Amino acid sequence: MYRLPGLSKKAAAVVVGLAEEEFPDWTRGVGRPKALTLVEALRLTLCRLRRNATYNDLHEDFAIGTTTAWDYHQVMVAFLAEALSTTDADLPALLTGRIFLIDGTLVPTFNWRHRKDLLSGKHRKHGMNLQLFVDVHGRIIAVSRAFPGSWHDIHCLREAGWVELVERIGHALGDLGYEGEPDAVNTPIKKKPRIDLTEDQREFNTTFARIRVAVEWGVAHAKNWRILATRYRSDLSRIDADIQAAVGLQKLNEEYAERPLTFDRIKAAVSE
Repeated sequence: MYRLPGLSKKAAAVVVGLAEEEFPDWTRGVGRPKALTLVEALRLTLCRLRRNATYNDLHEDFAIGTTTAWDYHQVMVAFLAEALSTTDADLPALLTGRIFLIDGTLVPTFNWRHRKDLLSGKHRKHGMNLQLFVDVHGRIIAVSRAFPGSWHDIHCLREAGWVELVERIGHALGDLGYEGEPDAVNTPIKKKPRIDLTEDQREFNTTFARIRVAVEWGVAHAKNWRILATRYRSDLSRIDADIQAAVGLQKLNEEYAERPLTFDRIKAAVSE
């Protein structure tokens, strides 16, 4: 069975099957042979996404030139992003009838001289802001395109076009960073200056946090792909393909994970 970095055996078999359908002539017997087999090219790309390996590292690990490693990664990551990403057209069917959570996270980047909009005041570092839909089991549903790190979460949500989408479908559960769109996102009760929350309000916020903790699990699972957690080195024009590929692979892992999904945690949080 195929083993690829960061993927279970079942997920790896699915990825290789998709790649064989997409590149049927990869091992054709004529012309100049490729430096890597199809599985090796996939493994190179997953090493890049899972470990944020440099092209110099990949050059040494796979005994190919750095430029060749870059070429193989671009081909494979574009294929993975196209095959595994969730489009805006898919979202209504995925979200309808479900409880879903939303949160933002930062992908660290360099302080690029030509970009003045990457510094996040919240995180105190430069990066790109991502918005994620996550279900109550901690499984990622979708990820947005990357926005400048200086943008507020609610600004990114509006620019992604997700506010109108959520208003049509129901309500998402978010933190106080999503105040301002009450028709789309439910948030905890905010404490006003010099006015303490009542006991009922504190209990509501506690229950809300217990339900919404699953979104932190989803973000943490995405950040296991180190290209999203450590400094992104490539040109920012390519970051969306890397993000969609990494999150798509994580979703595939979750789809084939053999773990029971129950609502016992939600029931316990609501009943307390």
